[in-house]
Amino acid sequence: MLHNIEPHKYSCNFAPRPPIYEQDYFLLFCGEQILLKQENEGVILPRLSDLPDIARREQELLYLFSIDDIVFWAYYPAIRIKERNNSDWKYLPIRNLREFDPPWLAFAAITGYHLYFWYDHNRYCGACGAKFGHSAAERALLCPDCDYLKYPEIAMAIIVGICDGDKLLLTRYAESHYKRYALIAGFVEIGESPEDALRREVFEEVGLLVKNIRYYASQPWGFSRSLLLGFFAEVDGSGEITLDTGELAEAVWVKREDISAETNLISLTATMMMAFKNNNLRNADKNENK
Repeated sequence: MLHNIEPHKYSCNFAPRPPIYEQDYFLLFCGEQILLKQENEGVILPRLSDLPDIARREQELLYLFSIDDIVFWAYYPAIRIKERNNSDWKYLPIRNLREFDPPWLAFAAITGYHLYFWYDHNRYCGACGAKFGHSAAERALLCPDCDYLKYPEIAMAIIVGICDGDKLLLTRYAESHYKRYALIAGFVEIGESPEDALRREVFEEVGLLVKNIRYYASQPWGFSRSLLLGFFAEVDGSGEITLDTGELAEAVWVKREDISAETNLISLTATMMMAFKNNNLRNADKNENK
């Protein structure tokens, strides 16, 4: 999955150091777009040395995290770097990162987007309205007037593979750039356990009841700024679907052998679909931690 980047090691510790221009990466976002360079048949991320006119303004560089000894930086406050007519650096949708190679840089870029979004959408203190500053001791925003500390936000969401014997329920979203089959998913609301959120989402979207809920694996997913918890469950009673057309365009039962093979397993969704297809529903987190 996207966050499995071995042998590289991700460190979220807040440990800023001076930038190394030829080595460190520069993540520049504008809304849901990221600055990338078309090269041969793929795209690459800029290093600080690729954009020296802005990277040298070190007081506006924002430390994000490190992978191995490489630091990833953003620019704060967020600005859109003007695309030059003679430059190959262009803003492209962040969804392009799903196909980015190498995978460890795809993970870095989308994790950077998660942090960028948080910084960019929390410029003022929600308690008193003053402009936030940055804590020098930890990754947090600090209000200079009321001392309120705000930490990065992670939304919890569930994904569930609903089984009926040798069949798995596959869905397509009603309004999304992602047009391939997926599993039912949704955010956990305040006061809900993940299991209760799972039952609610399943009933709301396809009108089914489920039983024998079993945890499978988790995944940080910066595209939706969330932590995904994956489960499998069995349909309880009738498998007749009542589709919520506001959320889903389609929901169908597909036999194990008829599920299309997926080679790109960066997402928990694809990983779970292949686990069902291959009849291997053992807890993935336990397997990876052996």
